[in-house]
Amino acid sequence: MKKLVLIAACLTLVFGVSSAALAAKGDTELDFGIGFATAPYDRGDLGWGLNFGGGYEFLQLSATRNDTLQIRGDIGYHSWSDDDFGNDFDFSRVPVSVGCRYYYPIKQVKNLRVFGQASLELSFDSFDDWNGIDKYSHDETNVGVTPGAGVEYMLNKNIFVQAQMKEHLISDPYFTMQGGIGFRF
Repeated sequence: MKKLVLIAACLTLVFGVSSAALAAKGDTELDFGIGFATAPYDRGDLGWGLNFGGGYEFLQLSATRNDTLQIRGDIGYHSWSDDDFGNDFDFSRVPVSVGCRYYYPIKQVKNLRVFGQASLELSFDSFDDWNGIDKYSHDETNVGVTPGAGVEYMLNKNIFVQAQMKEHLISDPYFTMQGGIGFRF
């Protein structure tokens, strides 16, 4: 069942949504990022993560400043490990989120926009645990919210770079920072 939900989320992102940098209403984008993630606050060390996202600019809020609102979806993969009393423990999370991103252009720097965002997140988690005798694997699904902020800089008409940070307020919360590249259509 989890694989079907993950495949459906990927197809939705690929065929339905995308985001925009210095865009107008109706623009779409796909972006890819790599970065670091703090381990869930009660386990492990700093981990790494990948993210694939996309969005659609559905509302231009001001004709003079080009503020825009984007509906977007993201899917990621985060992995951590920990050594506890000589035992290696692994934790991985696949967050799937849907939300909105508000873009605000910076007039002083051409092609630069900052953004704030908020999303609902569904997370598919897999982790090792210890029952006092043996190590075993455990899977669970969690629901949470993900506020975040970032910056996008347009390199040319269709390509941009971005940096962002997000707080994942979910069971075993964590914080991510990433950089990436995106393509506008």
